Amino acid sequence: MLRAISTVSRSSIRSIAISAQSSAEAPSKHEVDELFADKSRSSQQNQPRRRHAFSTNKVELVGGVALDPVLRQTKNNRPYLLMNVITNHSLKNTDGSYFEETERHAVTYFGPQAENLSKIIRKGNRVMVLGRLHYSGGKLEESGNRTPRNTFIRADTIQQLAKPQNQDEQ
Repeated sequence: MLRAISTVSRSSIRSIAISAQSSAEAPSKHEVDELFADKSRSSQQNQPRRRHAFSTNKVELVGGVALDPVLRQTKNNRPYLLMNVITNHSLKNTDGSYFEETERHAVTYFGPQAENLSKIIRKGNRVMVLGRLHYSGGKLEESGNRTPRNTFIRADTIQQLAKPQNQDEQ
């Protein structure tokens, strides 16, 4: 498996990086085929091309809930949960002092526990989110403009870790 990953040509990677940056869209089927083609088999022309090479998209967050989650329903009346999770990270300046970098992550959860989670999780709770990155937008409209590209996390699991002490009183 590692051999196949290491044989990806630099031009394939460069072409995907350039095309994805310039178009702000997902790479084309041809670009994906080129990236995941096993170049070590080039002498075996009659072998089928490997379409599903190893890849992964995994996110793990531990942070605080920024606002109370919002419970919504899809067009098919399936509940889903929207919430923002805040994480922070300490970084060192060139002068040796530290500063904190804070990031907001939009999280969407589609699943059977969406309604229960909306009743349990509140602003200030510490949560662990396991899921994957998902992108929407970035499409070219007929007018020539692009729709904004949004990044969010599609959660597979949301686990409450802790809640503020004053939340029990409410």
